[in-house]
Amino acid sequence: MHFVISMFVAFVCFVSLLIFKEILNKIISFIIAVLGCATFSYAMAILIKKCGEWFAWWSGDPKYIYGNFLWIFAIVFIVYVIVHIILIKKNKKMETN
Repeated sequence: MHFVISMFVAFVCFVSLLIFKEILNKIISFIIAVLGCATFSYAMAILIKKCGEWFAWWSGDPKYIYGNFLWIFAIVFIVYVIVHIILIKKNKKMETN
């Protein structure tokens, strides 16, 4: 259930950034983006832990959630920043044409 709730929160953060991009200032957008990245990373860490339990890769010790969360968060945040930079360049290019 934690996985579903975390994915829902991440989805809501993503959609709110898309819908309210003109209204939100940069600080609020950054906070929502970090929150969305964190909840998505937590959901993926839970999924990896559950897969480890289901397929008997390991016992499913909860300490794996924290370790997986850290490296997943770094990857998700870097991907978000790259996509954000690409979208900014695309918007500037569209405005100049």
